[in-house]
Amino acid sequence: MQPAGTNAQPAGAADPAADSGGAGVSGMQDTPPATSTGVTYHADIRPVIEARCLGCHVEGGSGPFPLDTYEAVDAFGGLVVDAVMTRRMPPWLADSSNCRKLKHDQRLTDDQLALFEQWMAEGFEEGDPATYSPIVEAQAPDIGEPTIVATAARPYQLRANYEEYVCLELDASFPEDTYVTAMDLVPEHEEFVHHAIVSSGSGRCSALGTVAENIYSHRPGARTLVFEEGDALLIPAGSQLAVEFHYNTLFTERGADVPTDQSALRLWTLPAGQTPQRVITRYPFHDLTISIPVGATDATAGGSVGMGTASSPPGGGWATGEIIGVTPHMHALGKSFNELVRKADGTEVCLIDVPDWDWEWQLDYFFTEEDVVQTERSDTLIQRCAYSNTAADQPVVDGVQQSPSFTRFGQDSADEMCLGYVWFRYNWSDL
Repeated sequence: MQPAGTNAQPAGAADPAADSGGAGVSGMQDTPPATSTGVTYHADIRPVIEARCLGCHVEGGSGPFPLDTYEAVDAFGGLVVDAVMTRRMPPWLADSSNCRKLKHDQRLTDDQLALFEQWMAEGFEEGDPATYSPIVEAQAPDIGEPTIVATAARPYQLRANYEEYVCLELDASFPEDTYVTAMDLVPEHEEFVHHAIVSSGSGRCSALGTVAENIYSHRPGARTLVFEEGDALLIPAGSQLAVEFHYNTLFTERGADVPTDQSALRLWTLPAGQTPQRVITRYPFHDLTISIPVGATDATAGGSVGMGTASSPPGGGWATGEIIGVTPHMHALGKSFNELVRKADGTEVCLIDVPDWDWEWQLDYFFTEEDVVQTERSDTLIQRCAYSNTAADQPVVDGVQQSPSFTRFGQDSADEMCLGYVWFRYNWSDL
């Protein structure tokens, strides 16, 4: 899904030669409108907001307020500038400055940040709508209609003024190996779905809302995940699908009528019997020994595993492949996440670096094609997670900030994880 919003060229400003409404003075020409030489909304800020913010901040979207007009942006001008200057928005946790280059990087450039800062300093000037020009981005490929549309067996009834994590099993079945070339999740009510994690496996949702292996993460404004031409993700025969939803209706009144939700997972797949040129799998690298004492400010977890174990080609065994991305996962106490490959000669190759973790934004990060990492059997995969367990670090549940407690590994949101899903890609001819 492409970010919402309009990129249509707006109507121009009123004609400066139009009648000023009074009789002119003989020999004098109409005074042209003042032209701004500074930063304005239409010329500088609007193109960035439309490209990076309107996937969420539109009427009925998941953002707390729309930002699709000058008046709307001006009303929250200070908050908007603060959110972008501190890089809280747009949500993008990975720092690629000393790591891999990432596809669809949502972070604003330093030049764009400087524009927002100058715009505020100059008083949030609107400017002339005729100066607006949209940011032109690469168009997503035309992938046609999805092959599979899966939903929960029945709609889930949301609760007003409430925040919850709910695991729902989907009605799709896979009697044979299925190769997915693209996927997305379409919330029935975007404004109530904060994020969702799609998983596949032979297990089903437990009482704690846990799922099996994560294959896709949805966040507000997410686009359809389309793999490179010739690539496809394997869903093994016999798998079942489940989605863990983070629903948030806290902005509604207690007792208000809220709808049911039956969001849809969409999969684009290869025809039955057809195999891809390159197959994609995921390896879940996790530490089950997490131990975070109350008051700890720099607790750590992680570990290392030989690539011969981490590599997961279909059918098992070993095959030379590539690492094309990482999906980090921790809970509320997480501070930072780092994953790297150590070569036999001791050289370390950074895969993902998240210096400031925020569990509200569970994102998939894919490397640009020129930055994928070739794997060798002698490689070691290393993962590092850091946590803080003070009173200020605790999540808010039902409007009440929780008290710190000794925390271990677990699937519940009150537990913790140090989990990195590593995306591997293999040539089919090598399997």
